[in-house]
Amino acid sequence: MNIRFSPDAARREMTPIDNLFFLEYMPDADGTFVKVYLFGLMQCYHRSLADTSIEDVLGLSEAQVRCAFVYWQAKGLVRITGDDPLTVEYLLTEQPAVTTATSKKYRGFIDSLNALLSPRTLNTREMQAMYDCFELYGLDEGAVLTLTSFCLSQKGKRVSTNYILSVARTWSEDGILTQEQADEYVTGFLLNKHGAVEVLRRWNQTRPPTRDEMALYDRWINDYGFDAETILAACERTTAFSTPSFANLDKLLKDLKDKHITTATDYLASEEQNANDRDFTAEVFRRLNKAEHPSLTNISQLTMYRDTMGIPAEAILMAADACRDAERPFGALKKLLSRWAKEDVHTVEQAKALLNAEPFERKQKKNVGYATRTVSMEDLKDIIVDLNEDL
Repeated sequence: MNIRFSPDAARREMTPIDNLFFLEYMPDADGTFVKVYLFGLMQCYHRSLADTSIEDVLGLSEAQVRCAFVYWQAKGLVRITGDDPLTVEYLLTEQPAVTTATSKKYRGFIDSLNALLSPRTLNTREMQAMYDCFELYGLDEGAVLTLTSFCLSQKGKRVSTNYILSVARTWSEDGILTQEQADEYVTGFLLNKHGAVEVLRRWNQTRPPTRDEMALYDRWINDYGFDAETILAACERTTAFSTPSFANLDKLLKDLKDKHITTATDYLASEEQNANDRDFTAEVFRRLNKAEHPSLTNISQLTMYRDTMGIPAEAILMAADACRDAERPFGALKKLLSRWAKEDVHTVEQAKALLNAEPFERKQKKNVGYATRTVSMEDLKDIIVDLNEDL
């Protein structure tokens, strides 16, 4: 059974309002906020009007109504319990902390603080603790707001006032009392924590990063999708340059991004594969009797034959043995592997069969020499000059 007044009957009823609201809360409130509060209060007392849209009746947007209730929550008169749809509970009107002598002195600060903490509100004890930042530690209002914002960034919305006070005490002892000093401290703190600083430390550089370097690091994180661990791991490869730089690191990270390698796990797996590729190419060079170290191009070429064209690594090593005595061993190897690729050699057995059936024709190394002839004594007589002979 559901029995209630009709909406028309409810229009003739009355809504009780505590005089404390008029005396303590209404004077400082925006007129729109007051209208939203009173209309919502009427709906609480008369459930037959609960389905009436505040927005339609007052000609307000949903955002304006939501903003009004956030304000009253900060004042301790309502509690927002749901967001979609917006659900609000009205609380008893109590003597607010802002009516004390101390709070009246900092009314502007309280509004700013509530905006920072919204939708959280501080009780009387917590608010009194915040006043200690002024009265006990000597920080000005701007410094306390900067301090609060800093603590929120470190601990989140549920940061305790005890933590805020401990930071305030430290700041006071360090002479950080004004907003300018507080802003300078926070900027320095955040700069020291910036990932670009860690990159420089990895290169044993103690200087602070430039704005451009910090912007580049932020791009790696936000646009390229790298995590900090991957960026620091990639720093190791830049030490191959005489002077590692953000520009060199950027080129490396762009290449990794193009290969969809953005996490530390993927990067380490890639590095392990690169090491295996280097070792494989070095073994090929050893079998070719090449003393120099393989270049990145050499590595890329051999891995192309192995990974893209599907020639087994063991078959490539067999081919290297067969080309060892060629005049240009690596060139001969590439020609042989290219021929195998055209003939779809994908197994060691196929490679062996081709080598046995038709040995690879290669140009052998030649000993460079000159034609020789026998010189007789008569020949020598013809070329000997008697220096005593009169000319």
